[in-house]
Amino acid sequence: MHHQDTLKQVSLDERGLGKAYVLAPGEGEHSQANNSSRSLWARAVDTNGDMSIIVSEGDESAPTMPHYHERTSEALYVISGVIRVWLDDQKGNRYIHDVHAGEFGTLPRGWIHAWAFAAPNSKQIGIIAPGGFERIVDYLDPNRPTTIEQLRASEDTIDVRWMPDYPLFQLCEEAERQRTANAG
Repeated sequence: MHHQDTLKQVSLDERGLGKAYVLAPGEGEHSQANNSSRSLWARAVDTNGDMSIIVSEGDESAPTMPHYHERTSEALYVISGVIRVWLDDQKGNRYIHDVHAGEFGTLPRGWIHAWAFAAPNSKQIGIIAPGGFERIVDYLDPNRPTTIEQLRASEDTIDVRWMPDYPLFQLCEEAERQRTANAG
């Protein structure tokens, strides 16, 4: 992982849980999954359920599995590199966005979506509201690709519905081709 030597594992249970706190550079609860790192800066239990903040960092990667949230919205701010996002509102609006360093994007609740690191050394801050989905880190396998069975187990405890058979990538690519053809 990038900057692994600068990460300092701290227990948010010792700092958070509804109290005000400050994390120094590199501090947080860190985990590894799918050749990338995740750092929790704020969890639902630290913000009375209002939000969570998770920093994700990695090189080019395969996208996450398509999924949606019934009550949770996500937002991302890209610090470095590029994050590619696929979005489908299930009403005919489909997009592929490359969110570059310095840019901000939203993933509204109810929209099927997936994302991937689309450039080397990509890093994003993810904001989750209300909090809770940050606990996905408990279901990600640090040593090999996470299985659908591991992800399905998360559906019982966090606001997520995994859609492994939904053709998100193909539908979004076709919508982009149609937009390009109509613009030309």
